[in-house]
Amino acid sequence: MARIVRPLVSSNTPTVDACGTFKLIPGEFHESLPYWGGEATVSPEQVKGIQIKAFDPTTGYEVWSWKGRHPMVSSLPVTKAGLLFAGEPTGEFDAFDAKTGALLWQFQTGSGIHSNPVTYAVDGRQYVAVPTGWGGWIKGFAPELYGGTRGSALVVFALP
Repeated sequence: MARIVRPLVSSNTPTVDACGTFKLIPGEFHESLPYWGGEATVSPEQVKGIQIKAFDPTTGYEVWSWKGRHPMVSSLPVTKAGLLFAGEPTGEFDAFDAKTGALLWQFQTGSGIHSNPVTYAVDGRQYVAVPTGWGGWIKGFAPELYGGTRGSALVVFALP
């Protein structure tokens, strides 16, 4: 019996190419703030590339990449239809073709995104939801965005 092998789209990850200094300093955990177990100082002038990278999971080779302007820390869910969703810290919610990396659609949510978009279905209709709003991470990684528009919302879209 022949084995059927389905081609995999890609394995996607947000990446940040930056230099920084990390020091181990015991401290207290505070809810809703990043906890590093120390201190992390990123050198903004040494940030070389902020991207989404897609890899072929069978070979480990990069398939495509996309460069944004600021560090992206949202997760990257992919639908069965091959749509990849990503949130930018400037508030753009992006939809990419997971196979090619082409930016298909973008919506400005009004506040930075650093949380995790999710997809779900109700009565056979698929939706994608993304929480917006700032957290404590931005000051160290993108100080140029510190003081940007803040606010919290859950933005939901119905997929065609």
